[in-house]
Amino acid sequence: MKWEDSLDKVKGVGPKRSEALAKVGIKTVGNLLSYYPKKYIDRSVFGNPEHFFEDQEISLKATVLDTGRVQRIRGNLSIFSLPLLWENKKLSAVFFNQPYLKHTFQENQDYYFYGRIKKGYGSIKITNPQFVKASNPGVFFELTPVYRNIQGVPGSFIPKALKEIFCESLEIPESMPEVIRSGENLLDMKSALKAIHFPDKAEDVILGIQRLKFNEALKINMGIMSSAREKRYSEIDINLFTGLEPFVNSLPYDLTASQRLVIDDMVADLKNGQVMNRLVQGDVGSGKTVIAVIAACLMAQNGYQTAYMAPTEILAQQHGRSFKELLKNTGVTVAVVTGSLKAKERREILKQVALGQVSVIIGTHALIQQSVAYYNLGLVITDEQHRFGVKQRSQLSSKGNQPHTMVMSATPIPRTLALILYGDLSVSYIDELPKGRKPIKTYCYNEASLHKILGFVQDEMSKGRQSFVICPFIEASEELEAVRDTESVYLELLQKIDPKYRMACLHGRLKSEEKESIIQAFNQGRIDCLVATSIIEVGIDVPNVSTMVILSAERFGLSQLHQLRGRVGRGNHQSYCFLVTNSKSDDTLARMKVIVNNRNGRKIADEDFKLRGPGDYFGFKQHGLPKLGLLNPTEELALIKRTKEIAELIFESHNQEMMTFKNDVLKSFYIDIADISLT
Repeated sequence: MKWEDSLDKVKGVGPKRSEALAKVGIKTVGNLLSYYPKKYIDRSVFGNPEHFFEDQEISLKATVLDTGRVQRIRGNLSIFSLPLLWENKKLSAVFFNQPYLKHTFQENQDYYFYGRIKKGYGSIKITNPQFVKASNPGVFFELTPVYRNIQGVPGSFIPKALKEIFCESLEIPESMPEVIRSGENLLDMKSALKAIHFPDKAEDVILGIQRLKFNEALKINMGIMSSAREKRYSEIDINLFTGLEPFVNSLPYDLTASQRLVIDDMVADLKNGQVMNRLVQGDVGSGKTVIAVIAACLMAQNGYQTAYMAPTEILAQQHGRSFKELLKNTGVTVAVVTGSLKAKERREILKQVALGQVSVIIGTHALIQQSVAYYNLGLVITDEQHRFGVKQRSQLSSKGNQPHTMVMSATPIPRTLALILYGDLSVSYIDELPKGRKPIKTYCYNEASLHKILGFVQDEMSKGRQSFVICPFIEASEELEAVRDTESVYLELLQKIDPKYRMACLHGRLKSEEKESIIQAFNQGRIDCLVATSIIEVGIDVPNVSTMVILSAERFGLSQLHQLRGRVGRGNHQSYCFLVTNSKSDDTLARMKVIVNNRNGRKIADEDFKLRGPGDYFGFKQHGLPKLGLLNPTEELALIKRTKEIAELIFESHNQEMMTFKNDVLKSFYIDIADISLT
């Protein structure tokens, strides 16, 4: 079989299965070979009964004490508990909805178990473990790849299909020049893929991953290098700068030195005759929005439109209000375009945009739809870029005649990673907060102190202030009962907080009109306490909010906690953030301490690197990195740097093999990279 062959040649792939595979991008033999395992089960790692970690997956050898007990919960649900002796420790193997196992185990027999260990209420449990008789383990201890589930495809299909592909004289051309491969001690591609999918030992996986990560890192660097070498000259003529300083002076506050330096960078970009591609990175609340307003005003003064794409409707509406307020005396018109607009209103706004009667257009993904035509687009601004795909940004840029581009990000990104995320964008940093802002006082407590925290929140509300209560989930989870959710907490607080204080609940499942209504009421001070998910992480800017309580704080990444905390402390009064967690994990408490002791996003990121490594750098959902399969750029900085050096050698080389390799890589770069959604 060949890399480009259709999966129709693989046994077991009919029309329905082919359609299911195509939905996740698997259409060819090469696509299936590139569907890497999400993890490997290594059952040869045995746990120590005297020292193990909560939620650790381990193997253990234990004796069955008796044949166990089946407990019916409700309906067809059941729990089968099997008492075990692990060396000198008693524990239970717990199986959900598998009552038939009651007749499987023999009393006083030894078995090997593999599963997740949990502690609670003085007992130890291993949940839903795999097991085998100790007298006949068979293949139990072989290294086993585990693949992500694909809807409509049996879990056994992928290993079987891959085995067939490798048995069918698989042909994989080796395109990487031999001088690079041997110099870096890399496997050839066929050997690397076999090591990934059919490893004999863990060392095989490491060697296979090393080759495939190298490919991805080199490809990223070559694509970025190609883009950076293409200097695009701008046909957008910005030559009127006399109105810039009067507008800056008319703002209701003074700009910081950092903000003025960013404006200087922008002006220099606009004067050099090339298309501006600039990333403005600043901490939460550092004043990035006003930079966007100034840029849009300058564009309007020169006769050009600005399109500002926000990741959510909440943020788009928020920016719409901010822009209109700051531009109200300039004659610069602002319109907000989102997916929830009524058809008639939307048509009217789009007509004004097409005729050039609107200078600043703010919206979500609606801005890149085919129906949106611009009169004279000069600048594209994307906010919180890590929530957009590269393709989406390029689609918006293509709406005009190579408009200038500015990207706003509050996520603290090291310069090396900024290059990976944003390609050839120049980077400006805002590293100070506006004058008059007081540092947010941050504390960490367990839930036993929640009644005291709520008392403090009510004291603040009695002064006319407002509050946030943040939960990681929208509704209760049976699997994670201890994790707080907005619906339960909202009902709980209705009982615990004085009814004179007005409350509301906000989360992503609400209709757009409901969300906007709640946010508007909160902005106008008609809601005192807002219980919400991390939906408020971006887009709510209410200077009157003085307290934030984050429940189950351990469920959020450090960067996300810092972003959430940035929703308070936007006024001149003292603000407070309470992190509430019942976790006793040393790792969790160390992370909470980082947030309590640090205000600067960069310092928090540095501490996160030290504590957990850069893999968890972007928090719970890992916003923003093109994880192209096996490569996670946050964990591979040395590889990124090394492949950058090799990419430079390839671009400078006149060797025919090197030039052919470069051309082959760059042909595929746009197709692959443009479709990456950085979410």
